[in-house]
Amino acid sequence: MRALPLLRRHSAGPSEPAEGGRSVHRNDWVRSGPATAVRATLQRGLMTPLMKSQVRLHVHNVETLDRLGTAAVLVANHSSHLDAPVILEALGARRRRRVAIAAAADYFFDVWWRAAPSGLVIGTYPLERRGGRGPNPSSQLLADGWSLVIFAEGGRSYTGEMRPFKKGAAYLALDAGVPVVPIALRGTFDAMPPKKNWPVKGRPPIHVTFGEPLHGREGEKAGEFTTRIEEAVAKLLANS
Repeated sequence: MRALPLLRRHSAGPSEPAEGGRSVHRNDWVRSGPATAVRATLQRGLMTPLMKSQVRLHVHNVETLDRLGTAAVLVANHSSHLDAPVILEALGARRRRRVAIAAAADYFFDVWWRAAPSGLVIGTYPLERRGGRGPNPSSQLLADGWSLVIFAEGGRSYTGEMRPFKKGAAYLALDAGVPVVPIALRGTFDAMPPKKNWPVKGRPPIHVTFGEPLHGREGEKAGEFTTRIEEAVAKLLANS
């Protein structure tokens, strides 16, 4: 089986101005070879045992990623801080090695002590919530061969119900010419709702279902592609 694509290059820049004059602490160094090796060790030695002790994870159809042969945008519903580590655990050590998690630049990257550890442990990178086209860390990562996890709702659902998707993930996939893989997360909201900072007791079940890749169609607009992505995730959720 083929692994997700290799890293070819990376740029560095400790911080840069963001929209509204805020500073965003870039953490490009976390995708260097040494940092990637450290992250793999931390995930294997800390994340995996912790996840196994707190939840019962059921993974469906993850093998679809092995047929891609290219970077991809992985789009999932979002209702819990468990969502990112759950996806990484579902991917397994080999597949997650070259996966970056989009995280809100205005929250996770406003100070270095959030940007550095979240990047080193789970591979986050800063995503401006406004989205849109143009040069940005997401485009650069896709060009470098990294697959991205993006929560297209733009933030967590505080009810557990999936909210309308924003267009950013579709823009990125269309611009880069890469597929989108829909992912349905079932059970993370019950396991750790937004106002909780630790999973509930009893190792609640969580299901992670990977859908078949979606490819942009000739002449398709981002809004149209977004609708197809959202419908695919909703269908997976209904059947999971």
